[in-house]
Amino acid sequence: MRPDYLVPYLWNALMASVCAFGVLGSAGHAAAQERERQAQPAAPTAPDPNGSVQFFAGTQGGFDTNLDNRFQSRASPFEMLQLGASGAYKPTDSSAYSFYVSGRDFWYNNLALSQRYDIDTAVGARFDFSPTTALKLGGSYYKDAISLDRYDIFKGFADLVNEGETYRFRLKLDSRTEVSTNERPSGSLAPDVLAATRNSAFDFTKNGATASVLTMRNQMIAPFIMGSYSDVDYFHQAPDPLINRSARDYWGTAGARVALNPDVSFDLGARYNHRDFADQTVTQFSSSYLDARLTWRAYDGLTLRGIVERQIKEPTTSFGLADDVTTYEAAFDRRLASWSIRGRVWLDHVRPIGDPLDYYKYNWSLGVGYDLAKNTELFAEYFGRHVTEKVNDVTYERTRLGAGIRMTF
Repeated sequence: MRPDYLVPYLWNALMASVCAFGVLGSAGHAAAQERERQAQPAAPTAPDPNGSVQFFAGTQGGFDTNLDNRFQSRASPFEMLQLGASGAYKPTDSSAYSFYVSGRDFWYNNLALSQRYDIDTAVGARFDFSPTTALKLGGSYYKDAISLDRYDIFKGFADLVNEGETYRFRLKLDSRTEVSTNERPSGSLAPDVLAATRNSAFDFTKNGATASVLTMRNQMIAPFIMGSYSDVDYFHQAPDPLINRSARDYWGTAGARVALNPDVSFDLGARYNHRDFADQTVTQFSSSYLDARLTWRAYDGLTLRGIVERQIKEPTTSFGLADDVTTYEAAFDRRLASWSIRGRVWLDHVRPIGDPLDYYKYNWSLGVGYDLAKNTELFAEYFGRHVTEKVNDVTYERTRLGAGIRMTF
């Protein structure tokens, strides 16, 4: 029970209701937003390894019943325009460079905040020091002005891999900084929408390292172990905050990779998560769970994937220190002549740490593409979501339908 509650039981119940009704739309949105972003079809990379640039463009029209994931939904038709480019350059046999840039502009006809956009950029490099050792470097920037929780994400990594005859060692350094850019326009949005938008108290930088070793890698059963440490700094909190989200984060996974044949493999293990908080009331949190991944290339043109994992992620509720998230996911990709079909379904069970809420977030998507010509694709996409908050028994729904055309040149 947090000491800042005026009357512990009544205040706890009141805050649970406020969170459920006022912040339900934004709770979990940052994590879900990136998962949706990853689900979007990527633009093709430049095909010439010796150096080339490929441009792409696309347009889409559709209808979204609840873009901002609100308890009181607001539906709107929309139009989208996308422009971008990708490129690759390989000056030597032991080095390669690449880049990607994309911008999308949306117009939601029936929403108060009608024009929304995002910008996605990335650069990368690879250096082969020897036939067994390689280093990858990369950085990216994502500007989100589509969700009401507007934010900028800066990411960077250095990934070193060394492979021997019987092992693979990997050391990866990661950095992620997320900054709120919401200006809270007081006159253009409803009060309940403004109350749910994110603020700078959630700005953070997370920097750490992950090491892994896979042994007996050429055998049918290959044991592995992974360990990670990160420092999480929330740098725009108030002095001596009542809720201090800065923390040290640890996790480890141990298990085995099983390759039944070249087309079927899965990782099966157990994962332990731990986070030490700077908060005076909730000082630490630990969890453990099954950790599993499946890849099955059923036949040429059809690939099936599955994931089960539990992680500690950054908070998405007003009083949460972090989110304890268990994910179950299944996906497939099907290629048949000029047609491509992809589908995904996933459940995120989100239990905020330090907050009494309990969310079940069901998501599903389906995309169909048809190659009209060599560099032209017609496509249609469907996305659905159902979110239930168990403590207060409240829900919201979302359906998004769209169709358009993509071109490369």
